Amino acid sequence: MKRFILTLLIVFSLLQAQPPEKIRSRSIPLGIAMSALVPGAGQWYAESKVMAAVYLTLEAAFITGNIHFDRLGNRGVEEYEDYADLHWNVTDWIGVYDPVTDPTTHTSTVYVDNRSYSPQIESSYQAMMTDIANGYTHITIQKDYHFYENIGKYEQFKAGWDDWTPGGEDPGDPLNGITPKYSDNQYTYSGMRRTANNFYRIGGYFGTALFFNHFISAIDAGFRIKKLHENGEIGCKLYTAPMIGSSEAIGFQAGIALSF
Repeated sequence: MKRFILTLLIVFSLLQAQPPEKIRSRSIPLGIAMSALVPGAGQWYAESKVMAAVYLTLEAAFITGNIHFDRLGNRGVEEYEDYADLHWNVTDWIGVYDPVTDPTTHTSTVYVDNRSYSPQIESSYQAMMTDIANGYTHITIQKDYHFYENIGKYEQFKAGWDDWTPGGEDPGDPLNGITPKYSDNQYTYSGMRRTANNFYRIGGYFGTALFFNHFISAIDAGFRIKKLHENGEIGCKLYTAPMIGSSEAIGFQAGIALSF
């Protein structure tokens, strides 16, 4: 028993006698990986608790912003789709639209009693109108993302709005950001879509900030660990190189090279 206790005392004494450098030594790759995964983790590992809290707080803020604005965008999409379903009617549109005389710039798929037609193609349009004249009555249209975009932007679909009247159009200037106005409901709808898209864009900014928070936190963790146990420097070099794209466009690519 005495030998066992003596052995424990010797082992404990040896552990206590380890050089401080060994105790304080940290792995740079591990610290970088930790902060790349969870911003601030590498800083905590490098005994920089204040910066760990800063990076972690930024991470929480960016995640919250991304989720919040994505939810607002999703809610906006539901609202403008419900508005379109209430105020845009395919039967009203087909009753007025004619691909021969009306502006036709985009495609759509219309179903008449489950038979599909492409109204923008004259032969398909004529076949569709023949079926309608022969008593086919159940008319629907494919409602995908492009449908909800097209009915708010393009003159081709103006007649489907329940408050549209001939001659009341204002084509606007889409190339310069001025939305066309074919009816009050269409114009209101276009504004609803812009609002939803703006929410998504802001959410995307927060998503980009998340990426940079991981990247910057990882590099910062490497510097802090290097300074902690070696008091040395990390080499950081920015490099650029000319680049020719597939369309023969000329530009530059840039990167960062790090050495520990």
